[in-house]
Amino acid sequence: MNTNRFETFYDAVLAIVITILVLKIPQPWGPEWGAFISNSLNITTYLIVFLAIINIWYSNQKLFQHIDDINNKSLIAYGVSIFLFSLFPYFASWLSLNPYSLAAETIFGLLIIFANLSHIVSIVVVFGANRSNEKLKELNIKKINLIMPLIIILIGFIISYTVYVPGIYVASLFSIILSIIYNRKQGGESEDIERFEALIDAIIAIIITIIVLEIPIAVGGNLDALLELKMEFIAYAISFIICFNVWNFTYNLFSIVNKINHKSIWSISIGLFFLSLIPYLTTFVSMNFHDFVPNCLYGIDFMIINLCSIVATFEMKKIDTSNKFLQTAFQNYNNFVINIISTLIFIIIGYYCYPPIILISCILSISLTWIFMYKKINLLEFVLD
Repeated sequence: MNTNRFETFYDAVLAIVITILVLKIPQPWGPEWGAFISNSLNITTYLIVFLAIINIWYSNQKLFQHIDDINNKSLIAYGVSIFLFSLFPYFASWLSLNPYSLAAETIFGLLIIFANLSHIVSIVVVFGANRSNEKLKELNIKKINLIMPLIIILIGFIISYTVYVPGIYVASLFSIILSIIYNRKQGGESEDIERFEALIDAIIAIIITIIVLEIPIAVGGNLDALLELKMEFIAYAISFIICFNVWNFTYNLFSIVNKINHKSIWSISIGLFFLSLIPYLTTFVSMNFHDFVPNCLYGIDFMIINLCSIVATFEMKKIDTSNKFLQTAFQNYNNFVINIISTLIFIIIGYYCYPPIILISCILSISLTWIFMYKKINLLEFVLD
């Protein structure tokens, strides 16, 4: 079987699993910092699962660069992995609601163990079916680096069953960090950027559609009932523009990028994580439109997304110094810096005056970004001529 269609299917499932998990995060009981912080365990659990899935995707992306076909054994192995990944939203949410439940900890830990084992089996099967592939051998995948995260989780089981129930939860986080570090050592520059583009497109598309699902249905069939939801639709419109703007940025970026590396992939991935929180924050804002904390969190999320964009473009410029189009288009980061600074200023203004101005400032920042991008496109056309 040709790998292209399977890769598309595999990535689509991972993108859906990543994004629907945000729907499982319950809204804070009030628009105060304490209410949000008390709900932070749900977001942390989501982060753990997000990092785990992106890390496994990154590992498979490197693997599939060197093979063109997979056999039935490989397909079955990856099918088992997909099944296990699809269970993450349910059991991660269960654990978030019951962090001191030994049963919830145990099942979450077992799910991560079996997901890692299925990943290892998939790699072994692929290597077994491509013994003569010299490019695969160059990856130099060491068994100890694949097994070590599992050992850490098993230590977490011992801790959970003896002294500290959330030991599995903590060990899972450490095992994922260790696995990411290992993949970083194995990673290098890659010219295969199309698959990463497709993953970005899928995640952003799902995020946009999830946001609209969060808008409650109007109670009644009259116009007044619909107008009562005006804040929800305003928040959705702003969030849609932000998500579309991020997609537009990645589209323009990858249209001139020739290669990516580990740091640029993870910079964009972390940006996607914070973008995936937009549905959650949009609902939080629409339910508390005139309160400072929801609007402030929305503004902070917007600033972090811009910061991740700066890091990603910086890394791409550093590894591709001969790309004059990339160097010219992103010779400075004025548009991102303006977004961050202006949002920060409006957060201060919102604290003292009118909190919704923070949300409005995001749109103003994007408008300025489009003006800067228009100028850069004209400059790029001049260079091309």
